Amino acid sequence: MSKPMLFEDTHEQDMEAMTRYRIPEYRIPWPVALNPDHALAEQEARRWSERFGLLNSEAARQRMTDMQSGLFSGWWCPRTDTLGAVLQAKWVAWLFLWDDMFDDGPQGRNPEVFLHGKAELDYVLSGKPPPPSDDPRISLPHARALADLWGDFFHYFPEHPRRRFADHVRQYLCAMRREVDNRSAEELQGVDAYLRLRLVNGATRPSIDTLEGLQGANIPDHVHRGLFYELRDMAAELWLWSNDTFTVRKDLHYRNPHNLVLVLRHDRDLSLQEAANHVAYMVEQRLRDFTRVADRLRRLTGVPEDPHAACKDDVLRGIRILEDGLSGYYRWQESCLRYKRREGFLTPAVDGERPEGR
Repeated sequence: MSKPMLFEDTHEQDMEAMTRYRIPEYRIPWPVALNPDHALAEQEARRWSERFGLLNSEAARQRMTDMQSGLFSGWWCPRTDTLGAVLQAKWVAWLFLWDDMFDDGPQGRNPEVFLHGKAELDYVLSGKPPPPSDDPRISLPHARALADLWGDFFHYFPEHPRRRFADHVRQYLCAMRREVDNRSAEELQGVDAYLRLRLVNGATRPSIDTLEGLQGANIPDHVHRGLFYELRDMAAELWLWSNDTFTVRKDLHYRNPHNLVLVLRHDRDLSLQEAANHVAYMVEQRLRDFTRVADRLRRLTGVPEDPHAACKDDVLRGIRILEDGLSGYYRWQESCLRYKRREGFLTPAVDGERPEGR
Protein backbone atom coordinates (compact mmCIF):
# COMPACT_ATOMS: atom_id res chain seq x y z
CA MET A 1 0.00 0.00 0.00
CA SER A 2 1.43 3.37 -1.01
CA LYS A 3 2.27 5.93 1.61
CA PRO A 4 -0.26 8.81 1.93
CA MET A 5 0.82 12.17 0.57
CA LEU A 6 2.04 14.71 3.09
CA PHE A 7 -0.71 16.79 4.73
CA GLU A 8 -3.41 14.86 2.81
CA ASP A 9 -5.14 13.69 5.99
CA THR A 10 -5.11 17.16 7.60
CA HIS A 11 -6.04 19.24 4.55
CA GLU A 12 -9.44 20.44 5.77
CA GLN A 13 -8.13 21.30 9.24
CA ASP A 14 -5.13 23.07 7.72
CA MET A 15 -7.26 25.22 5.44
CA GLU A 16 -9.51 26.15 8.35
CA ALA A 17 -6.48 26.99 10.50
CA MET A 18 -5.10 29.22 7.74
CA THR A 19 -8.19 31.43 7.95
CA ARG A 20 -6.96 32.43 11.42
CA TYR A 21 -3.22 32.24 10.78
CA ARG A 22 -1.25 35.44 11.33
CA ILE A 23 2.37 35.98 10.36
CA PRO A 24 4.28 37.20 13.41
CA GLU A 25 5.66 40.74 13.46
CA TYR A 26 9.43 41.10 13.33
CA ARG A 27 11.46 44.09 14.44
CA ILE A 28 14.87 44.54 12.83
CA PRO A 29 16.92 47.33 14.44
CA TRP A 30 18.77 48.67 11.38
CA PRO A 31 17.45 51.21 8.86
CA VAL A 32 16.26 50.09 5.45
CA ALA A 33 18.09 51.42 2.39
CA LEU A 34 16.95 51.06 -1.23
CA ASN A 35 19.27 51.01 -4.22
CA PRO A 36 18.10 53.71 -6.68
CA ASP A 37 18.58 51.34 -9.63
CA HIS A 38 16.01 48.78 -8.46
CA ALA A 39 13.50 49.49 -11.26
CA LEU A 40 16.17 49.11 -13.94
CA ALA A 41 17.36 45.93 -12.24
CA GLU A 42 13.82 44.52 -12.41
CA GLN A 43 13.56 45.24 -16.14
CA GLU A 44 16.97 43.80 -16.95
CA ALA A 45 16.42 40.66 -14.86
CA ARG A 46 13.13 39.98 -16.65
CA ARG A 47 14.71 40.50 -20.09
CA TRP A 48 17.60 38.23 -19.14
CA SER A 49 15.25 35.54 -17.81
CA GLU A 50 13.22 35.67 -21.02
CA ARG A 51 16.37 35.48 -23.16
CA PHE A 52 17.47 32.26 -21.46
CA GLY A 53 14.05 30.64 -21.61
CA LEU A 54 13.33 30.78 -17.89
CA LEU A 55 9.89 32.35 -18.42
CA ASN A 56 8.42 29.95 -20.99
CA SER A 57 5.48 28.97 -18.78
CA GLU A 58 2.66 30.88 -17.13
CA ALA A 59 3.82 29.55 -13.75
CA ALA A 60 7.32 30.97 -14.24
CA ARG A 61 5.95 34.33 -15.39
CA GLN A 62 3.66 34.47 -12.36
CA ARG A 63 6.60 33.79 -10.05
CA MET A 64 8.81 36.34 -11.78
CA THR A 65 6.15 39.00 -11.27
CA ASP A 66 5.42 37.99 -7.69
CA MET A 67 9.04 37.85 -6.50
CA GLN A 68 9.80 41.48 -7.53
CA SER A 69 13.48 40.71 -8.04
CA GLY A 70 14.42 44.36 -8.57
CA LEU A 71 13.03 45.39 -5.20
CA PHE A 72 14.66 42.38 -3.61
CA SER A 73 17.98 43.44 -5.12
CA GLY A 74 17.46 47.07 -4.14
CA TRP A 75 16.61 46.40 -0.52
CA TRP A 76 18.99 43.51 -0.02
CA CYS A 77 22.04 44.94 -1.77
CA PRO A 78 21.60 48.72 -1.51
CA ARG A 79 25.24 49.84 -1.75
CA THR A 80 26.27 48.33 -5.08
CA ASP A 81 26.48 50.14 -8.42
CA THR A 82 24.05 49.87 -11.33
CA LEU A 83 25.62 46.74 -12.78
CA GLY A 84 25.74 45.15 -9.33
CA ALA A 85 22.03 45.86 -8.79
CA VAL A 86 21.22 44.19 -12.12
CA LEU A 87 23.39 41.16 -11.38
CA GLN A 88 21.82 40.76 -7.95
CA ALA A 89 18.32 40.87 -9.47
CA LYS A 90 19.35 38.22 -12.01
CA TRP A 91 20.64 35.99 -9.19
CA VAL A 92 17.37 36.41 -7.29
CA ALA A 93 15.36 35.54 -10.40
CA TRP A 94 17.52 32.54 -11.25
CA LEU A 95 17.48 31.20 -7.70
CA PHE A 96 13.74 31.50 -7.09
CA LEU A 97 12.80 30.05 -10.47
CA TRP A 98 15.21 27.13 -10.05
CA ASP A 99 14.29 26.44 -6.42
CA ASP A 100 10.54 26.68 -7.02
CA MET A 101 10.68 23.98 -9.70
CA PHE A 102 11.56 21.50 -6.97
CA ASP A 103 9.85 23.01 -3.92
CA ASP A 104 6.53 23.38 -5.72
CA GLY A 105 6.53 21.03 -8.70
CA PRO A 106 6.20 17.25 -9.14
CA GLN A 107 9.87 17.07 -10.15
CA GLY A 108 10.70 17.91 -6.52
CA ARG A 109 9.75 14.30 -5.75
CA ASN A 110 11.76 12.84 -8.62
CA PRO A 111 15.45 12.28 -7.79
CA GLU A 112 16.29 11.34 -11.39
CA VAL A 113 15.03 14.66 -12.77
CA PHE A 114 16.88 16.60 -10.09
CA LEU A 115 20.17 14.77 -10.58
CA HIS A 116 20.05 15.46 -14.32
CA GLY A 117 19.73 19.19 -13.65
CA LYS A 118 22.32 19.12 -10.88
CA ALA A 119 24.87 17.47 -13.19
CA GLU A 120 24.65 20.35 -15.65
CA LEU A 121 24.93 22.96 -12.90
CA ASP A 122 27.93 21.13 -11.43
CA TYR A 123 29.61 21.31 -14.83
CA VAL A 124 28.95 25.06 -15.03
CA LEU A 125 30.38 25.59 -11.55
CA SER A 126 33.50 23.50 -12.19
CA GLY A 127 35.06 25.92 -14.67
CA LYS A 128 37.34 28.79 -13.64
CA PRO A 129 36.56 30.82 -15.59
CA PRO A 130 33.04 29.43 -16.13
CA PRO A 131 32.11 27.93 -19.51
CA PRO A 132 30.20 30.14 -21.95
CA SER A 133 26.42 29.84 -21.91
CA ASP A 134 26.47 28.34 -25.43
CA ASP A 135 28.79 25.49 -24.42
CA PRO A 136 27.39 22.41 -26.25
CA ARG A 137 27.55 20.37 -23.03
CA ILE A 138 24.92 22.66 -21.47
CA SER A 139 21.33 22.18 -22.61
CA LEU A 140 19.00 23.15 -19.75
CA PRO A 141 17.82 26.79 -19.64
CA HIS A 142 18.74 27.20 -15.98
CA ALA A 143 22.22 25.79 -16.57
CA ARG A 144 22.83 28.13 -19.52
CA ALA A 145 21.56 31.08 -17.50
CA LEU A 146 23.79 30.20 -14.55
CA ALA A 147 26.81 29.95 -16.87
CA ASP A 148 26.11 33.48 -18.10
CA LEU A 149 25.57 34.88 -14.61
CA TRP A 150 28.49 33.06 -13.00
CA GLY A 151 30.68 34.44 -15.80
CA ASP A 152 29.58 37.98 -14.91
CA PHE A 153 30.09 37.35 -11.19
CA PHE A 154 33.52 35.86 -11.90
CA HIS A 155 34.69 39.09 -13.53
CA TYR A 156 32.94 41.42 -11.05
CA PHE A 157 33.69 39.82 -7.67
CA PRO A 158 36.95 40.46 -5.84
CA GLU A 159 39.23 37.50 -5.20
CA HIS A 160 37.83 35.92 -2.05
CA PRO A 161 34.05 35.97 -2.75
CA ARG A 162 34.81 34.72 -6.27
CA ARG A 163 36.66 31.70 -4.90
CA ARG A 164 33.90 30.79 -2.40
CA PHE A 165 30.77 31.23 -4.53
CA ALA A 166 30.86 28.03 -6.60
CA ASP A 167 31.60 25.82 -3.58
CA HIS A 168 28.65 27.31 -1.71
CA VAL A 169 26.31 26.77 -4.67
CA ARG A 170 27.42 23.13 -4.72
CA GLN A 171 26.62 22.85 -0.98
CA TYR A 172 23.15 24.18 -1.75
CA LEU A 173 22.63 21.66 -4.56
CA CYS A 174 23.62 18.79 -2.25
CA ALA A 175 21.06 20.02 0.29
CA MET A 176 18.46 20.14 -2.47
CA ARG A 177 19.17 16.46 -3.16
CA ARG A 178 18.29 15.66 0.46
CA GLU A 179 15.10 17.71 0.08
CA VAL A 180 14.09 15.71 -3.01
CA ASP A 181 14.64 12.48 -1.09
CA ASN A 182 12.47 13.73 1.80
CA ARG A 183 9.65 14.71 -0.56
CA SER A 184 9.76 11.47 -2.50
CA ALA A 185 9.53 9.59 0.84
CA GLU A 186 6.64 11.87 1.93
CA GLU A 187 8.47 12.50 5.21
CA LEU A 188 8.80 15.37 7.66
CA GLN A 189 12.11 15.69 9.48
CA GLY A 190 12.57 16.33 13.19
CA VAL A 191 13.40 19.87 14.28
CA ASP A 192 17.15 19.38 14.78
CA ALA A 193 17.65 17.64 11.43
CA TYR A 194 15.56 20.28 9.68
CA LEU A 195 17.52 23.17 11.18
CA ARG A 196 20.79 21.65 9.98
CA LEU A 197 19.37 21.23 6.48
CA ARG A 198 17.72 24.65 6.45
CA LEU A 199 21.03 26.42 6.88
CA VAL A 200 22.14 25.25 3.45
CA ASN A 201 18.95 24.46 1.51
CA GLY A 202 17.99 28.12 1.12
CA ALA A 203 21.16 29.05 -0.83
CA THR A 204 21.93 31.77 1.69
CA ARG A 205 25.67 31.01 1.76
CA PRO A 206 26.20 31.69 -1.98
CA SER A 207 23.71 34.55 -1.76
CA ILE A 208 25.79 36.20 0.96
CA ASP A 209 28.80 35.68 -1.30
CA THR A 210 26.97 37.79 -3.89
CA LEU A 211 26.35 40.51 -1.29
CA GLU A 212 30.04 40.57 -0.41
CA GLY A 213 31.19 40.30 -4.02
CA LEU A 214 28.90 43.05 -5.34
CA GLN A 215 29.58 45.43 -2.44
CA GLY A 216 33.32 44.97 -2.07
CA ALA A 217 33.80 42.97 1.14
CA ASN A 218 36.95 41.04 0.21
CA ILE A 219 37.59 39.15 3.45
CA PRO A 220 40.42 36.57 3.26
CA ASP A 221 39.66 32.96 4.12
CA HIS A 222 41.70 32.80 7.34
CA VAL A 223 39.46 35.53 8.82
CA HIS A 224 36.26 34.70 6.94
CA ARG A 225 35.99 31.09 8.13
CA GLY A 226 36.06 31.99 11.84
CA LEU A 227 33.74 34.25 13.81
CA PHE A 228 32.63 36.13 10.70
CA TYR A 229 31.37 32.89 9.13
CA GLU A 230 29.33 32.26 12.28
CA LEU A 231 27.83 35.73 11.87
CA ARG A 232 26.94 34.95 8.25
CA ASP A 233 25.17 31.76 9.29
CA MET A 234 23.24 33.62 11.98
CA ALA A 235 22.07 36.10 9.34
CA ALA A 236 21.06 33.15 7.16
CA GLU A 237 18.99 31.65 9.98
CA LEU A 238 17.29 34.99 10.57
CA TRP A 239 16.26 35.10 6.91
CA LEU A 240 15.28 31.46 6.61
CA TRP A 241 13.43 30.88 9.87
CA SER A 242 11.30 33.99 9.48
CA ASN A 243 10.63 33.22 5.82
CA ASP A 244 9.09 29.89 6.78
CA THR A 245 6.35 31.78 8.63
CA PHE A 246 5.49 33.58 5.37
CA THR A 247 5.34 30.44 3.19
CA VAL A 248 3.04 28.17 5.23
CA ARG A 249 0.10 28.51 2.83
CA LYS A 250 2.26 27.85 -0.24
CA ASP A 251 4.06 24.90 1.36
CA LEU A 252 0.80 23.29 2.44
CA HIS A 253 -0.58 23.78 -1.07
CA TYR A 254 2.41 22.07 -2.69
CA ARG A 255 2.88 19.53 0.14
CA ASN A 256 6.43 20.76 0.73
CA PRO A 257 7.72 19.48 4.11
CA HIS A 258 10.65 21.90 4.35
CA ASN A 259 9.08 24.57 6.51
CA LEU A 260 10.01 25.22 10.14
CA VAL A 261 6.41 25.99 11.13
CA LEU A 262 5.19 22.66 9.74
CA VAL A 263 8.11 20.75 11.26
CA LEU A 264 7.53 22.28 14.70
CA ARG A 265 3.81 21.57 14.49
CA HIS A 266 4.51 17.92 13.71
CA ASP A 267 7.44 17.40 16.09
CA ARG A 268 6.00 19.19 19.12
CA ASP A 269 2.25 18.77 18.59
CA LEU A 270 1.56 22.50 18.20
CA SER A 271 -1.07 24.37 16.24
CA LEU A 272 0.07 26.26 13.15
CA GLN A 273 -0.15 29.56 15.00
CA GLU A 274 1.67 28.24 18.06
CA ALA A 275 4.43 26.93 15.82
CA ALA A 276 4.74 30.25 13.98
CA ASN A 277 4.89 32.13 17.27
CA HIS A 278 7.64 29.79 18.43
CA VAL A 279 9.60 30.55 15.25
CA ALA A 280 9.24 34.26 16.03
CA TYR A 281 10.71 33.61 19.48
CA MET A 282 13.62 31.73 17.89
CA VAL A 283 14.21 34.67 15.54
CA GLU A 284 14.23 37.11 18.46
CA GLN A 285 16.85 35.03 20.28
CA ARG A 286 19.00 34.61 17.17
CA LEU A 287 18.86 38.36 16.51
CA ARG A 288 20.35 38.93 19.96
CA ASP A 289 23.09 36.43 19.15
CA PHE A 290 23.80 38.18 15.86
CA THR A 291 24.06 41.60 17.49
CA ARG A 292 26.38 40.30 20.18
CA VAL A 293 28.74 38.62 17.69
CA ALA A 294 28.71 41.65 15.36
CA ASP A 295 29.69 43.90 18.28
CA ARG A 296 32.50 41.53 19.21
CA LEU A 297 33.82 41.48 15.65
CA ARG A 298 33.83 45.27 15.54
CA ARG A 299 35.86 45.35 18.73
CA LEU A 300 38.34 42.81 17.36
CA THR A 301 39.07 45.02 14.34
CA GLY A 302 40.47 47.57 16.81
CA VAL A 303 42.90 45.13 18.46
CA PRO A 304 46.20 45.51 16.53
CA GLU A 305 47.45 41.97 17.14
CA ASP A 306 44.15 40.35 16.13
CA PRO A 307 43.85 39.02 12.53
CA HIS A 308 40.60 40.96 12.04
CA ALA A 309 42.50 44.24 12.43
CA ALA A 310 44.61 43.51 9.33
CA CYS A 311 41.47 43.60 7.14
CA LYS A 312 39.44 46.00 9.27
CA ASP A 313 37.71 47.85 6.45
CA ASP A 314 36.54 44.64 4.76
CA VAL A 315 35.30 43.09 8.02
CA LEU A 316 33.39 46.25 8.97
CA ARG A 317 31.96 46.43 5.46
CA GLY A 318 30.95 42.77 5.70
CA ILE A 319 29.09 43.36 8.98
CA ARG A 320 27.29 46.37 7.53
CA ILE A 321 26.36 44.34 4.43
CA LEU A 322 24.71 41.69 6.62
CA GLU A 323 22.82 44.32 8.63
CA ASP A 324 21.64 46.00 5.42
CA GLY A 325 20.66 42.61 4.03
CA LEU A 326 18.66 41.71 7.13
CA SER A 327 16.67 44.94 7.23
CA GLY A 328 16.14 44.87 3.47
CA TYR A 329 15.10 41.24 3.34
CA TYR A 330 12.52 41.66 6.07
CA ARG A 331 11.07 44.69 4.27
CA TRP A 332 10.89 42.69 1.04
CA GLN A 333 9.21 39.59 2.47
CA GLU A 334 6.65 41.72 4.34
CA SER A 335 5.65 43.62 1.21
CA CYS A 336 6.28 41.48 -1.88
CA LEU A 337 3.52 39.92 -3.95
CA ARG A 338 5.07 36.47 -3.57
CA TYR A 339 3.86 36.08 0.01
CA LYS A 340 0.56 37.90 -0.40
CA ARG A 341 -0.80 35.35 -2.88
CA ARG A 342 -3.65 33.31 -1.39
CA GLU A 343 -4.93 31.51 -4.50
CA GLY A 344 -4.23 30.88 -8.16
CA PHE A 345 -0.97 29.01 -7.54
CA LEU A 346 0.47 27.57 -10.75
CA THR A 347 2.63 24.45 -10.72
CA PRO A 348 6.17 24.89 -12.13
CA ALA A 349 7.38 22.93 -15.15
CA VAL A 350 10.45 20.77 -15.48
CA ASP A 351 13.30 22.93 -16.83
CA GLY A 352 12.56 23.64 -20.46
CA GLU A 353 9.03 22.18 -20.43
CA ARG A 354 5.58 23.67 -20.02
CA PRO A 355 3.35 22.68 -17.08
CA GLU A 356 -0.33 22.16 -16.85
CA GLY A 357 -2.13 24.89 -14.92
CA ARG A 358 -3.32 24.17 -11.45
